[in-house]
Amino acid sequence: MDGIAAVLFFSIVLFLFCIIAHEVEEIVFQHEWVQKNAPALKQRLPKLGKVFDHLLTMDTKAFAFAVIVESIVIVLAIYLSIQRGWDLFLFGIFLAYTLHLLVHIIQGCLIRRYVPGMETSATQNPSIGFFSYIYTSIVCRHYVPGLITAGILFPICAFCTCIWGSFNLEILSFLLSGLAGICFLSLNLLFSHWIGKKISSLF
Repeated sequence: MDGIAAVLFFSIVLFLFCIIAHEVEEIVFQHEWVQKNAPALKQRLPKLGKVFDHLLTMDTKAFAFAVIVESIVIVLAIYLSIQRGWDLFLFGIFLAYTLHLLVHIIQGCLIRRYVPGMETSATQNPSIGFFSYIYTSIVCRHYVPGLITAGILFPICAFCTCIWGSFNLEILSFLLSGLAGICFLSLNLLFSHWIGKKISSLF
């Protein structure tokens, strides 16, 4: 294994480890946290009432099954991306996961309290952004600005494209891959929650 391959392998393995650590934090604290905080948050954020109602139906067992299914799908997607050379799609998964971590941090800041997944989000976000940069720099052979890999440059990038007066296809490809990653993780989340409840009901 040469130096570049070793760096890529290490980055992907560490990325998978980050996903597992983040999901374990959510499994351990999710159900108890929702039971304790949902009533007050439903009054404070009535538009999210259905979300809290759904989470209240997810006990620790159902959530654990959901996380297992979600993780298996992500691992398979990463494996297929590597095997088939879907470099930008893999970058999209990196980027979407980074945005997922940012959402946890923003949630905690908005409600001014701990939310499940917040601690691993705070520690992992810079690392995942760095992995995205390393991967796209080596594999895709493109320079990706650090802010893009940190997952916060969608509107700024679009604005800069307009200012330049030209359509930057390279930046567009990264934006579209990020959107594809977001769609993939969102659909995977919905699917894993649904099947997690189904499997849990059998035991």
